[in-house]
Amino acid sequence: MNVRKLKITAVLLFVFGLMQQVWGEPARVSLRDGNKLYGRGNYSEAINKYDEVLIEEPQALEPRFNKGNSYYRLDDLAEAQDMYREVAAESKDMGLVTKAKYNLGNTYFQQGMKQRDSNLQKALEDLQTSIGCWRGVLDIEPENEKAARNIEVARLIIKDIIDQLNKQKQQQDPNQPQDPNQSQQQQQQSQDQQGGQQDPNQAQQQAEQTGEEDPNQGQDEQAEQKQEQEKADAPDATAQEILDKEQRERKERQLLQRARWQKVEKDW
Repeated sequence: MNVRKLKITAVLLFVFGLMQQVWGEPARVSLRDGNKLYGRGNYSEAINKYDEVLIEEPQALEPRFNKGNSYYRLDDLAEAQDMYREVAAESKDMGLVTKAKYNLGNTYFQQGMKQRDSNLQKALEDLQTSIGCWRGVLDIEPENEKAARNIEVARLIIKDIIDQLNKQKQQQDPNQPQDPNQSQQQQQQSQDQQGGQQDPNQAQQQAEQTGEEDPNQGQDEQAEQKQEQEKADAPDATAQEILDKEQRERKERQLLQRARWQKVEKDW
């Protein structure tokens, strides 16, 4: 009886293997091609290849994660968020779930930083959401130092935004008495919603920059594509790296704006 069961199991495994060979190979080729395009910076073309994989295997989650990374590189944060959410919600692979939650936090952090000049309240909400995503990473991997440092950086920025919002309210209604404890209370409420306390001894510069390979690359392709990947910010960058990049871009925008309005001296 046991021998018969073993034979049946062997046959089923053999048949399953044949099925994988029949319909799985085109999808695997498209996935490899997509990863190569991604490594070369051809993100839109990479997305097309990942879509080919999903036509063959609609339930596959790795190409969705890779699409999320591609959208992130294209600065299409809304599409990237959709991909990362799907992977985090549907994947049974906790390693992939962790990466999706981490990158999802990065998209909200970057989105929040872009909102600081135009909508402080929206920036605050996005940063709080990013902390929630990173705390989801720590729930799975309590030792994840990058997620923990990102939370510290985001909290410091949140404190600064809350102070700015309070100053705006005071300017709009100068007759309103200022409560010196209001900012501290709002910060405390924000931290309670995020599920943790801010360590006052931590500084923003503690977030160390890292150089890890992009999480969507296969081991056999990482060495080949490392040089291309170093030319752009990876989706799994630290919050400090995202912050530094946004500050550099802001300075560049300010310089360009000044150059447009700079008075030209006539030499005649």
